Amino acid sequence: MFSLFLCPCCISCTKKTEKELPENELWQLCRTAFEQYKSEIKNGEKSYHRYVNDFVYYHLPAYGMNEVNMRTHVLHVCTIRELLEERRDLVEEFFSNDIFEETDYQQMFSLFNSGQNIEPLKDYLAHFSDKQIMHIYEFVTATSLFRAETTEEIIKNMFECRLEKPLQANNNRNVALFFGALRDYGLLPFRWQMIIERNKLIASSTNNEALRASQMRCSLSQAKKSKLCKKKSSDQKDYEVGFEYTCKSFVKRLKECM
Repeated sequence: MFSLFLCPCCISCTKKTEKELPENELWQLCRTAFEQYKSEIKNGEKSYHRYVNDFVYYHLPAYGMNEVNMRTHVLHVCTIRELLEERRDLVEEFFSNDIFEETDYQQMFSLFNSGQNIEPLKDYLAHFSDKQIMHIYEFVTATSLFRAETTEEIIKNMFECRLEKPLQANNNRNVALFFGALRDYGLLPFRWQMIIERNKLIASSTNNEALRASQMRCSLSQAKKSKLCKKKSSDQKDYEVGFEYTCKSFVKRLKECM
């Protein structure tokens, strides 16, 4: 009966240990927060604020424990909430990876507990050849990807994170689809959205403010939903629908130049 009211980290407890905290509960809660982040934030299903509140409200109940364990459990949940709310830099750095292991958790909480910042590494999106930069420049110009005129040097500086000011998108979705296609073909690192945000490489089409990683993820998600709607009303195949197809066709040719 008690397991119906315990948080998921406690469900695995047997009747013999149902009043005890799971071993390493704080680590288990943090790993659960990571999985929920992958599902709800990276896929654009929820706002970050809603993600945090839903996590806390779902895991906070702790019936069937003695007073000491209940207090400890509440302390653990509130610790995770403080981490998610106060140190979003750590959340986006560690939760944006494909996997989250206990060593990542230990490093994350070491920075969290000490109040230290992540040591910045030299960022770059990609190192393209001059020939590839020329092709990319021709593509972004032909598709009016950015609002201001660009040059091959500006495009190269963008990929090497050396821009003096961000390039303003003409359409946030199209820019996200372009970079997403580069990532799909292995030409950008996994954390390309975070690199763009950290280095202020792209500005929003609406207010000219630097795009956040979460905004680019949402733009990609919205573009894919729009693609599904177009499919239902046409006879085109998946890969022939919209600007995504244009980007992937170009990137495929670009990769052949390597």
